[in-house]
Amino acid sequence: MKDKYDVNKYFGIPVNTDNSGAYQLKVDDHGDVKIHTWLTGKHTKGKFKQPGQLLLTENNLMVMIVAEEKMAFKDRHAEVPLQRFTSEFATEELLAQGLKIYSNDN
Repeated sequence: MKDKYDVNKYFGIPVNTDNSGAYQLKVDDHGDVKIHTWLTGKHTKGKFKQPGQLLLTENNLMVMIVAEEKMAFKDRHAEVPLQRFTSEFATEELLAQGLKIYSNDN
């Protein structure tokens, strides 16, 4: 099948900026920070480099990646594709917070 491409699943936490422009974890209406998943699609732009990198979803939501795993091509419709990887990275402190939340969820 010539149209096959590598599919990876990314675990991430949405982020927003505070008044000084620094990224912070986005808290939902219940005061929780949640892990969500996205995958590389056929038209995803950019390259994944490492956890802490920020990605942009198809809904223009900025997300900090905390983990990555390979995904079977046939399972790709189970997740939402991401739009692009950015060249921005979260601070080490923010990544540490995200990794702690991720490890508690798994």
